[in-house]
Amino acid sequence: MRSFRFLGTALLLAISAPGAAQPASYVVQVYSYGFTPRPIHLAAGRPVTLTFVNSSGNGHDFTAKSFFASSRIITGAAPGGEIELAGGETRRITLVPRVGVYKAHCSHFLHATMGMTDQIIVN
Repeated sequence: MRSFRFLGTALLLAISAPGAAQPASYVVQVYSYGFTPRPIHLAAGRPVTLTFVNSSGNGHDFTAKSFFASSRIITGAAPGGEIELAGGETRRITLVPRVGVYKAHCSHFLHATMGMTDQIIVN
């Protein structure tokens, strides 16, 4: 009977352990005309959920083709290497990034010229 109680307790602890296999969470603010944080720092090989929040009333995107292409995407999508956001929209993607320094920008007309650029540093 004691061994069953021990097994049950061990199982409960394993299931409820804080941070057990939970991806890190990272919020990227998208606004007219920029991103924060700047730069974005991520840990290589560790799952992370990136939440893109467009606080602007206008549409923007977060384009980082080489970053998304080199990452293993778990949930969500970045077709063509970009996250497209309508005004006020929030989107999430969970991925495992690889070591590197990647460029990001908004590909909408003249937005990068007006400051919508960023860098993703993965170590």
